[in-house]
Amino acid sequence: MIGKLTTALALTTTAGALVFGAGTAIADTTGHPGAALTGQATCTHRSDRIEIEIAAPIVYAQAGYRPGEHQLIRYRTVVYDAAKGTLAVASEWEKGKATDTKAADMDGAELRVLRNDPNAYKVIQQVEWLAPDGENPVASTDLYATGYQIKDGRTVLGTFEYCQ
Repeated sequence: MIGKLTTALALTTTAGALVFGAGTAIADTTGHPGAALTGQATCTHRSDRIEIEIAAPIVYAQAGYRPGEHQLIRYRTVVYDAAKGTLAVASEWEKGKATDTKAADMDGAELRVLRNDPNAYKVIQQVEWLAPDGENPVASTDLYATGYQIKDGRTVLGTFEYCQ
């Protein structure tokens, strides 16, 4: 299913890579990306909507990228409804500069989706490492949220496999 999502979003997946966050997840990868980490998403119920928040991924430049220079990184957050097999929402691209020892400084994402049953939202952060021109990706990876903390207003209901 995720392959369909990345195809629909015009990304090519060629290999799998391990990505470490609060847990371990498999990521779809192209090229030779730098180190990238993600964490848990928070899903808060607000009447007929779910507000999804996730911190920006921690992303470093590719190993050996022009020593002493910053590499431009961009990411966006995609929410996929696994129960329906559809794309629910995607954020705009967020950009930052990184070196192989200093992570890019980027803002997290806040997205809203409809709350209807059944749904099983998965949050994916699509990360791209850009060429020196700042436009063309030379590597990419999909980072899957490591868990979903579900809240009803301020009350924490627990941590689940999906945002629902």
